[in-house]
Amino acid sequence: MRILVVQNSRTAPIGLVGEALTDNGATLHTIAANEGETIPVKDGYAGLVVLGGPQDAWDDEKGPHFGRVMETIREFTDAGRPVMSICLGAQLAARAYGAKVYRHTTPELGIHRVSLTDGAQDDPLLGGFGPELNLAQWHYDTFEFPEGAVPLAYSEACDRQAFRLGRATYAFQFHPEATGDILRGWASRIRDEARASNADMLHGLEDAIATHLPVAEQFTRVMTRRWLDLAR
Repeated sequence: MRILVVQNSRTAPIGLVGEALTDNGATLHTIAANEGETIPVKDGYAGLVVLGGPQDAWDDEKGPHFGRVMETIREFTDAGRPVMSICLGAQLAARAYGAKVYRHTTPELGIHRVSLTDGAQDDPLLGGFGPELNLAQWHYDTFEFPEGAVPLAYSEACDRQAFRLGRATYAFQFHPEATGDILRGWASRIRDEARASNADMLHGLEDAIATHLPVAEQFTRVMTRRWLDLAR
């Protein structure tokens, strides 16, 4: 199966999700949309992954490709083909269906506890993972749920961590794809992003990576395999 991957920044690669997809027989076609590469139509692709990036989802000046990304999300959703949208991708999925995206009152950086809703307990992707997970986070913004969305997860700092639209369009504010090296890369660039005032949130990051990422990786691999099953 061919999976279309829309990349919004080289600093936010597909990571563990990509490994899980290829391990389960998928072929990835990655488009660097932020670098001007053209996003193809859905024909020939079994599913869509939209990745994160440092841009603000409402800022079309810095993201002139956002309109086409949102159009692509709607195309796959309308066709019943699974979508996995992550962080910036999740915010664009919400915006694609008329929901507001805006700066959150507090950022979430590092690894944080995510609680699953009652609606997640029988969800095709998230069912059976228990009430809580410790997952990678790296966001300054948040979104409202679009009309018809099923809320799937929340955290202490951010009520909107995940939702499902229709049969198989998923939006994750957290980062299931993040490896330890990806997280370390984001931490190393926090000053370049003029957000150094948030650097104190990263104390203990290495301990959190060692403690929580092995379990988070297992979650990602199982969840991604289930997502791919929706495309079969």
